[in-house]
Amino acid sequence: MKEISIFIHSENLSKVTDILLKNNMGMTFFEISGTGRTPRQAPEIIDTYVTGRTTVPKFVKRMEVKTVVTDLSAQNIIDEILNSFGSSSSEPYGVMFVKEVSNAYELGTKITGDNVVSTK
Repeated sequence: MKEISIFIHSENLSKVTDILLKNNMGMTFFEISGTGRTPRQAPEIIDTYVTGRTTVPKFVKRMEVKTVVTDLSAQNIIDEILNSFGSSSSEPYGVMFVKEVSNAYELGTKITGDNVVSTK
């Protein structure tokens, strides 16, 4: 099994979730803040009604999508996600990490392995 973690702009969330739903995969997603390779250059107005000053935030907001998929479906899903963003942009849309998952256990049952992430 593979765990896929995808960090993207919020406007691209449906692009990724649609691919995972089409492949009958469960997912978790949430809004995060952090830093990465892409510098934040656009100033953001902070407390404009009080001070009128602008600042460049230290952290940027992104969406993180996590899923665990079977080894059989992993490469197809990875390719679909990569192809959905294309490769002509000079600015990255996000980043995807793929990690090996040694096993999975469904709590309260005796289901293990690929059966945990497979559709019932």
